[in-house]
Amino acid sequence: MWVLIWAALLFSLTERATCRKLAAPPTASPWNIIFSPAEITAEKGLCAVISCTFTHPDNINPTTAIWFKCPTNDRCDQNRNIIFHSETPSKAQEGFKQRVSLLETDLTKKNCSVIINDIRENDAGEYQFRLPGSYTYLKKVKITVSALTQKPSVLIPPLAEGEPATLTCTAPGICSGTPPHITWTWRGTGDNIRDNTIIQMREDLTIVTTTHFSTLIFTPSAEHHNMMVTCQVTFQKKYQIEETVTLNVTYVKDPQITGNKMVKEDGILDLTCSVDSYPPSDITWSKNGTSAPLQNYTENATLTISNVTREHAGEYVCTVPHLNRTMTASTVVTVMYLPVILPGSGCVDQAEVMTCVCVSQGVPLPLIEWPLLELSTEITTSVLGSSVNSTISLPVGNHNNTTVECVSRNVVGVVREKLQVTQNKSQEKQTEKEWEGIIAMLSDLKVITAFVIGAALSATICCIFLCLKGKCKRQKERIPKDSDSKSPFMNLEMVTCEDQQTDAGQTVRCEQTPLQVVLREGAEIRGPQTSGAAGKSATREEPNDVDYARINYSLLKKKTPEEAEKKTTTTESNYAEIKREKKKEGEEDGGDGSGVMEEGVDGKEMMGKNEEKENSKPAAETYEDTELYSNVKAIMGVE
Repeated sequence: MWVLIWAALLFSLTERATCRKLAAPPTASPWNIIFSPAEITAEKGLCAVISCTFTHPDNINPTTAIWFKCPTNDRCDQNRNIIFHSETPSKAQEGFKQRVSLLETDLTKKNCSVIINDIRENDAGEYQFRLPGSYTYLKKVKITVSALTQKPSVLIPPLAEGEPATLTCTAPGICSGTPPHITWTWRGTGDNIRDNTIIQMREDLTIVTTTHFSTLIFTPSAEHHNMMVTCQVTFQKKYQIEETVTLNVTYVKDPQITGNKMVKEDGILDLTCSVDSYPPSDITWSKNGTSAPLQNYTENATLTISNVTREHAGEYVCTVPHLNRTMTASTVVTVMYLPVILPGSGCVDQAEVMTCVCVSQGVPLPLIEWPLLELSTEITTSVLGSSVNSTISLPVGNHNNTTVECVSRNVVGVVREKLQVTQNKSQEKQTEKEWEGIIAMLSDLKVITAFVIGAALSATICCIFLCLKGKCKRQKERIPKDSDSKSPFMNLEMVTCEDQQTDAGQTVRCEQTPLQVVLREGAEIRGPQTSGAAGKSATREEPNDVDYARINYSLLKKKTPEEAEKKTTTTESNYAEIKREKKKEGEEDGGDGSGVMEEGVDGKEMMGKNEEKENSKPAAETYEDTELYSNVKAIMGVE
């Protein structure tokens, strides 16, 4: 029993000792390492940074750092696995030489971080850190290698048309390994980015970290808007990555108006104002400069008006505000309508000339035609605004038709209208007055009676005149030899009033006074000087020339007032009988034909002699006893 007690007591003491041993806190090791993160994913062509810190006993002064890449299923801390040796870099594997670097070379700072540049696919695995001659840290870090996915960063400043700009492309990663190759490419609406400048640079962030970037300098234009620009980065000549961006260039172009600017009446008006701009611009339509806008749109503005009337014609303005600029475009809309013949059209018949005027209005301007007229004269056409005035004048005789038609046509259609022909009002009034006067005269008996009496008197006077004229045509006769030669009037000869005078081929008739008869007789007495005229008189032919003679009125006896009064109161005839004396043939005249008649005998002798010479005929055959009468009162001057 005592044995069982002592056994139980021994078991209890053993168990208590074991519990105390298990409950005691473990002692902290001075050799520790911390990785952050514990697993790293690196992309091909870039770099992998193993960030770590370590601890060591205070009596250790680390000066050299070694990194191993652990093989599969084997120990890491072997010389063949060294990838980095800070003291002897040649001990590193051939594939890792100059690719691995410490981020902090002063190990006393307990920083064991390294960077592995130009990551390759076979760089994947576990890595272990060791302080030579001291301690190999058991804890490891794992690196996984993946495809390159990090894209370059492209910085685009605000782009404005006409202003130089610089684009910047930064390669991914901050690795200090082999510098990448950066290129720019573009595609889009623009053919090319001309006058560009590309510069590639690097910036060292630390001793082992570097950033690589490239700049593209150019002057953007509207054609560069929405252009695709690509920055491509190539690592180790086989790993490529690129970034594509779209350029947004601020610009604006002049607005353009499209649509049919010629619209028929009652049609539809469609006008479109388009403006190419970025950012998009607002568009406002207005008419004839009015402040109130018709419609507001963005980018493309279509103005639609149905049932167009003539009032819709005019100027339409498209206004485009863009940032700090305002641009406008305008167009003139013409409303076409059928020609209209205005009321002022018509024809007027005046003075045997018909003048027709046709006034037509339409858009476009109409053409006026006169289809029923035989046009022998030019048409006068004038234009005022949208009206055309056509005027034509032609003799009434040339117008055979009773209707005048005006035809006006344009692209919209044709209109015809018959014009009314009116008489001139002033001419009608004058004609009416004349007919009224004639009717009034015919209706008045007194006027008719006076007209008849006047006509009868006029006829009587004409008859008397014709009778007197016939008597004056009696032939001239000569005074016989046995007549009284003492009277100075016996030698006078009556002269027919129808003696003709020929001057330059024209025949002139005259009425001769008694005095002219005396002068004519005297001219005939002077036979030698007027042989031509006397010869014609003897043969009963009228002379062609006028002969003149001088008369000595001193031989005429003046009468006293008593005798004159007695003479005027007598009932005796006013005519005196004058006898002409025959002359013998061959008798010669001793006096001058142009002399003064002093005695009747001498005058008779001269007459006879002249007549014989002129006619070259015997006196007995030439003259006959004929009585001639002369107005004695006219010769004597008695009134």
